[in-house]
Amino acid sequence: MLLANYLDAKAVLFIDHAANKEEIYHQMVSRLHGSADFRISTTELLKLILARDAESSTAYPTGIAIPHIRIEGLCDTLVSVCFLKDALDYDGIDVTVIVLMITEKTASRLYLNLVSAFIQLSKDTLAMQELKRQKDAHQLISAIKRLGITIKASLHISDIMNCTPITIGPDKTLKELSDVLSNHGLTYLPVVDDEGKYLGEVDILNLLKVGVPDYLMMLDHLSFLDSYEPLENLLEQEDRMLVADIMRTDQEFLSPDSSIIEAAHEMIQGNKRYYSVVHNNVLAGVISATDIFTKVVRA
Repeated sequence: MLLANYLDAKAVLFIDHAANKEEIYHQMVSRLHGSADFRISTTELLKLILARDAESSTAYPTGIAIPHIRIEGLCDTLVSVCFLKDALDYDGIDVTVIVLMITEKTASRLYLNLVSAFIQLSKDTLAMQELKRQKDAHQLISAIKRLGITIKASLHISDIMNCTPITIGPDKTLKELSDVLSNHGLTYLPVVDDEGKYLGEVDILNLLKVGVPDYLMMLDHLSFLDSYEPLENLLEQEDRMLVADIMRTDQEFLSPDSSIIEAAHEMIQGNKRYYSVVHNNVLAGVISATDIFTKVVRA
C-alpha cells in the first residue's frame, strides 16, 4: 500500500513558529482526535505522548521525529504530519518534520513499517525539498503519492541505526581514545581511516586490558591484589601506544540491509551491545541494543 493512503489532509500541518514540542503535539492531537473514538480526552492523549517522549528520543539523524503511542481498543492507525519552518531541537537533533502516530496496541508491525517508510523518505534530500515546497495539505499528499512510496514488509537496521557515529583513527594514542570515550560517555568506537573505510573496532575493555598483563589473565582470581598497581601500566602507555595496537580487526560487522531480528541475534550470540554497520567497506553507521530496545521493542 502507498504511504500517501495513510495520510489525511485534515491531519497535515505547516507551522512557521512553535515554542516547544508540547505546543506542536497539541495541535496534531487536536487534528486527530475527531477521527476516531479514543475514549480519552486530547489532554490525556497529550500527556501519554509527552511521557513516551520522556522515555527516549523519538528523533532520527535525518531531521525527522516520530512520536508514537498505542491505545487499547483504538482499532485504527492514525497519522499526523507537521512540517516546521524553524527547526526544533530534539536532544541535539534539528527536527523539521514531525510524524505523530497513534495506533492500536496490536498494530506494532504496521507502525514499524510506517516508521521505515517515513525514515526512508527523510533520507531523500530532493524529495524532502519538494515536499517542503508544497503550499497546503492536499498538495503535500499528492506529492507523496507521486513519489510512489510504499509500506514495505520489514524494517532494516539502516532505518534505526546511528548514521553519524563518533569514530577514531588507528593512529590516535590511547590517551586520545580515553578522552573521546570519556567526553562522549561511550564504551565503543568504530575505527576508520581518513576516507571513512572501516578498519575495526575498539572498546573500553580493549583499553583496560592494557593495564592487566597477560599473566594475570591466567589466574583464577586476583583477590590477593589490594591496589590498582597493574593498571598503572595503562597510564604509562597512554601517550605511547596507539589505537592500532589494541583494536580488533576481526571484521565483525553488519550490513545496512540486515534485519532487526538478525542484529538482535548477532548481539545475543556474540554478547555484544554494539555493531558497526558497513557498506562497500565504508562505515555507514552503528547499531546498538539500545536502538533496538527503544525504537522497536518500546516503540
